[in-house]
Amino acid sequence: MTTNPVGDVTMSYVDLLPEAPGEAVPVLLLHGFGSDFQMNWGSTGWVRDLEAAGRRVIGPDLRGHGTSDKPTESALYLPEHFVSDLVDLLDRLGLERVDVVGYSMGARLAWELALTAPGRVRRLVLGGFGPDNALAGVEEGVPGEGDTPFDQVYRTVVGLPGNDADALAACALGQAARPFTPEPRPEGVPILFAAGAKDPVAAGVEGLAEAIGATFVEVPKRDHVNAVSSRAFRRAVIDFLEVGADEA
Repeated sequence: MTTNPVGDVTMSYVDLLPEAPGEAVPVLLLHGFGSDFQMNWGSTGWVRDLEAAGRRVIGPDLRGHGTSDKPTESALYLPEHFVSDLVDLLDRLGLERVDVVGYSMGARLAWELALTAPGRVRRLVLGGFGPDNALAGVEEGVPGEGDTPFDQVYRTVVGLPGNDADALAACALGQAARPFTPEPRPEGVPILFAAGAKDPVAAGVEGLAEAIGATFVEVPKRDHVNAVSSRAFRRAVIDFLEVGADEA
């Protein structure tokens, strides 16, 4: 994993070439809240399968996570700061355009990246993500003290090795200050939504996909925590990303 200054933080990331590099556009993987690149993507088979498909994989530890910087000021976790980090990373790597796969918080940030810099995103995959404000009420209390789906996620991840409770609380508060809205939407970017059939965080996602003309894939018998490791999920995403990948 490489560590370099990116914007106002130092970001760790991987840049992985497949054994037989082709002309397909690289894939940028954005992990969820309280996770990191290895936990979300490396240990769940995504890197292996993408490399087998001939795709170059770019995987940051987002600010506040993994081995990247972990500021504790909530204002430094507004979505626009994450987007700036990602654009700076693509510039550093000399990548004009990528496919983007985000899960949970990473999906929200992938949406914001496609809105802010649509020319940098060819295809967009949003997993474990729906139209409801998953952070509703966080700005009025302490993350993890309530009984919302997000509070449950927070309590699950805050004690994981390497996580900083103050940084994660600041991250939650910063993003809660900019609630997700489905309008405006990314234009000209094909979108695939995917969610576990038992995922409360992604409630309503099928309706959102239908409303904006996106594709939706349900991951049977999976919830928010374990949908990302589903082989069916990976296969659906790789098939979606293969469309026109060598023409971008």
